[in-house]
Amino acid sequence: MLDDKVALILVKLGHLSVQRDREAYLRGLVELCSQAVDAERCTFYVVDQQKKEIWARVAQRTTTEIRMPLGQGLAGQSALSGETINVPDAYGDSRFDRKVDMRTGFRTLNVLVVPVWGSKGKPVAVIQVLNKRNGTFERRDQMLLEQIAETIAPVAERITSAE
Repeated sequence: MLDDKVALILVKLGHLSVQRDREAYLRGLVELCSQAVDAERCTFYVVDQQKKEIWARVAQRTTTEIRMPLGQGLAGQSALSGETINVPDAYGDSRFDRKVDMRTGFRTLNVLVVPVWGSKGKPVAVIQVLNKRNGTFERRDQMLLEQIAETIAPVAERITSAE
């Protein structure tokens, strides 16, 4: 049942919110997001409006630094436009940036990207999940991540402004 799942995730987010260690909070967040939608990986990108770029603040299972201009790749596109992007076939979408796969050795199949809105009406971060374990990301996965993004927005804004 989706409502039970949502409730459980919101409880876990509540537990995370008392975490004072920023790194531990973000690691817990990406772990929670990937579990919530049954994805292989999750990345939390910070939007840097001054430098007009996004960078991977926490990325599961990779140590490769990922930075890209706003508007580049699916995450950069979501950070720029503020839209949720759900792509069932990454390599079939012209906005997908294959360079990150080449650098990390990971093979992206499908992608769901959700912006995290700041109080000034612009995305301050982006949550990206890769490779749903069974099939492709569905509408309910999207709604769940959007709800997580909305819940963590104040925390994400504090983290991004403190960078």
